[in-house]
Amino acid sequence: MAEEQHKKGPISWMARNRVTANLIMVFLLASGIMLATQIKQEIFPEFTMDYVTVSLNYPGASPEEVERGLILATEEAIRGLEGIKEVTSTAREGSGSVTAEVLSGYEPNKILQDVRSAVDRIRTFPVEMENYTVSLMSREREVVSIIIWGDQSERALRDLAESIRADLLEYPEITIVNLSGTRTPEISIEVPKEKLRAYNLTLNEIAAKIDSTVMEMPAGKLKTDGGEIMLRTSDRRYWAREYNDEAHGPPPQPF
Repeated sequence: MAEEQHKKGPISWMARNRVTANLIMVFLLASGIMLATQIKQEIFPEFTMDYVTVSLNYPGASPEEVERGLILATEEAIRGLEGIKEVTSTAREGSGSVTAEVLSGYEPNKILQDVRSAVDRIRTFPVEMENYTVSLMSREREVVSIIIWGDQSERALRDLAESIRADLLEYPEITIVNLSGTRTPEISIEVPKEKLRAYNLTLNEIAAKIDSTVMEMPAGKLKTDGGEIMLRTSDRRYWAREYNDEAHGPPPQPF
């Protein structure tokens, strides 16, 4: 009886109907190949994850003061908004941030406006608090990293990196190229103590003088027959030699 039951199983049926079994196998293989060609394949899969961030500035405050004075009030204002999935916060010395994750299916720009309106209604912020910003975070994907190395000065390597960055941005497929691992150019002005005492100057007076030399401000409009001409005063200096009294100072040294 066991042998007779074994002959009635699927394997026995396929052995007796070889043509049908082969047709089923061919059908399954053809279906699998057809579906495989329609599957979307990506090295970097696309996904959307929207966040609305509120950046808060409270100069001179400790992280505890930032949390009590800014973070808690902001969380309370936006936590109950429709379309918010989760709220996370970070308190640092002098600043803090509150990030709200947007639920899938909701319009991020509408949530951005709702969060901005909710924060605008807060009246318990400290008087010393500076202006805050509400922004929609965009997630960037890193595709490739280029490392520039050589027995050259820091300025020469940065100039080369800037040149490569400009060349890459000419391709329409590339939207963002960021530089990292390099210092921001700055100008350092050192005044000997003997000079300060000789001219009876203070560092604050020198700093005020430097501020006055980097001024950019509108100066009104000039009406002509061809239209209006915008007038603007620009005295911004970008190189160290421009702060030198000599007409022909040393070459620019931004670092």
